[in-house]
Amino acid sequence: MVIIYFNNEQKEDLQFLQELSFEVGSKIVQVSIDFFQGNYNPKLLQNVSTKLNLPQLKVERCVYALSYLFTESSKLSLSKSDFLESVNAISPTKEIEECLLESYQKNCEEMRRILSEMSLKLPSIDSLQWRLDVQISSRRTSNEAKPVYLLKLKTSDNRTVWFQADYNELESMTNQLEIALKESKSQHYKRIKKYIK
Repeated sequence: MVIIYFNNEQKEDLQFLQELSFEVGSKIVQVSIDFFQGNYNPKLLQNVSTKLNLPQLKVERCVYALSYLFTESSKLSLSKSDFLESVNAISPTKEIEECLLESYQKNCEEMRRILSEMSLKLPSIDSLQWRLDVQISSRRTSNEAKPVYLLKLKTSDNRTVWFQADYNELESMTNQLEIALKESKSQHYKRIKKYIK
């Protein structure tokens, strides 16, 4: 079971929903969805708070906290039960709880798409070709053979990179990649990765 935890400030901001009627609460939930989708307009927020006769700062902080709830829920692809368990921390009315769930379910895929567009995209390796070049003979016999690797790397973003390395450089790169691979299996990495996605 995955549950979203709120800090005390966010809980306080979200408990503001308890004081509101269903119509007002659902309007604020819709504004937070619009905010998440990039349709945020400060004048709209001001109009909503004026029309509803509510302090603008409280409405704004509630919208931010709801956006956090929707962002984290979408990142983690929470199930209905996990989402409701997370929302229970703020003890909303039954109607507001249903409004939050409906908004989450209706917009989850869109929010995940937006989050994936915002995430850092690094190219991955499609193929690696290599060639070993060794100078066999020269006019001077005092030279020892120095093997050189010529590498051609193709990435997922259709770029081709050529580079040259000797054995020591290649061994050093291999060691660094093995360390990174081992690190990627650690708990610390998994925790960070969860929040980066």
